[in-house]
Formats: sequence, structure tokens, C-alpha cells
Amino acid sequence: MFKSGFVTIIGKPNSGKSTLLNRIIGSKVAITSPKRNTTRNRIRGIYNTDDYQIIFQDTPGFLKSKSSLDEMMLSRIKESLKGVDVILYLIPFWQTIDEAYLERVGAIGKGTKKILLLTKVDKADTKEEVLKKLLWAQDQKIFDSVIPVSARKDINIDSLMKEIKESMEEGEAMYDREQITDMSDNLYVAEIIREKLLFNLRDEVPHGVFVKVERMELEDSKLLIDAEIIIDRDSTKGIVIGKGGLMLKKIGTESRKDLEEYFDEKIFLNLFVKVRKNWQNKDSIIREV
Repeated sequence: MFKSGFVTIIGKPNSGKSTLLNRIIGSKVAITSPKRNTTRNRIRGIYNTDDYQIIFQDTPGFLKSKSSLDEMMLSRIKESLKGVDVILYLIPFWQTIDEAYLERVGAIGKGTKKILLLTKVDKADTKEEVLKKLLWAQDQKIFDSVIPVSARKDINIDSLMKEIKESMEEGEAMYDREQITDMSDNLYVAEIIREKLLFNLRDEVPHGVFVKVERMELEDSKLLIDAEIIIDRDSTKGIVIGKGGLMLKKIGTESRKDLEEYFDEKIFLNLFVKVRKNWQNKDSIIREV
């Protein structure tokens, strides 16, 4: 009997959603960084075994509506909660459940199975510290179950997958059994470049950056990629490029390394920096995010 279904991962920024998704899939399908709201898109990771195909949906860590981009991210969270089999709500174990957040994204009141994951438990000083929070969370009676996990240290991931599998129903595979994500190649390239920007620039360039792939074509066994780094302020351009172009070169080198591993091709990557002021409120741009 083959089973399949959908699982949506929700949670505030830096709760560990993308790290968990990558751990379950066993490959990098979602970018990670210490920055808030790293995830902008609904990223699907596809978990395949002989008996199961489970589609996991990573979602943005939405907080407040400050721009059209924020509203788009909220709508993507709400859309990803429709018709799924399991909702995973992630919070670092030292935080408390934010019911207002759950109401805002539309997770409360659904008949869908809801599992609370207390993440990053490898950072706890004692097991008693996690146990106390676990018992407290169970007493709230919002979730069907509560599981303490650490994606980085592989704590209770097997237990989580067992419970998810028990929630799946008989059904056909919805994607090719060899496929691990439904993300387009262009989006994957853009996300990898954005990840390197977030890691290397830290707080100097927050989330006023958008990457757009203008060209990607295979030529003479080489993958040629041209990508634009779009920023929202003139003052940021020099930071992204760096003295003598060194920062842009570093971002390109790191991106190329990851992309060559993913595509298994020699990559030639050209990056260009352009300023589009207030792009977060321009529909023509955010439709491509």
C-alpha cells in the first residue's frame, strides 16, 4: 500500500523551518541563514521511500505587514495550509506558543493534524529544561502532539517522521519518485545567491535584496548564468560590490560552488547589481519573488 500527502511547516523567523526541511529531505532544498525572513517562497521538498511520498512545504516566517512583499508572504502561508494532512508549528524550546500568530496565518480551528515541534533542544543546558516546556505545551491542548527536536543533531527526527507517516493516507505519488523539490532551476539559482548575500553582508544589507536570473543556458558543457542582484537603496550598492569588487566576487565564488554541486555542471556565473528603489511595493517585481 503506497501512501502520500502534504505537510506544511510554519513558524516565526529563525525557528528552524528550513533546516528541518533540508534534514528530512537529505539535501539542500531551502536556503538558511541567521537573518529573519530568509524564506520568501513556499518551498516544497519531496520525501520519497518505497512506500511513501510526502511533500513538505516550507513557508516564510511572517511577522508584520509593512509592504506588499510582506502581504504576499502572508498569503503564501495561508495558501499552504489548505488541504494538507499535517501542520508542523516550530518554536525554539525556550519560547512560548504565539496563538495570535497561529490565528493570523489561519492554523487554528482546522481539523488538520497539528504537531508542535520544540526546536533546537540541543542548546538546552539540561533535559529537565526541555521536559518542563514539553509538559507545559501539552497542557495548552492546542496541538495533537508535542515533540522536542534538533535538526542539526538529529534528535527525534525519526520519531517525527514516524508520526507523520501514520497520518498519511493511501494515494499515488504526485511527483516523480526521483524528484526532491518542485523548485524551478531559475528560482534555485536565485535563492542560493541570496543566501550568500545574507551570510556575507549580515546586517549591512537586510532584506532589501532580490535576485533575478536573466539567463541560464548550457553551452559546450558549461552552464552560463547571468543574474541581477536588485537592491532598494543607492547606499547599499557599494556594500554589495565591496572594495575593488571583492565582496561581489566572494558571493559569486561561494554561489558557484553550491550550484556546481547541485547541477553537476561547470558553472560560469555573472552577477550584476542594480538599484530599484522601493521594489518591495512594486507588483511587477514581487510577482517574481
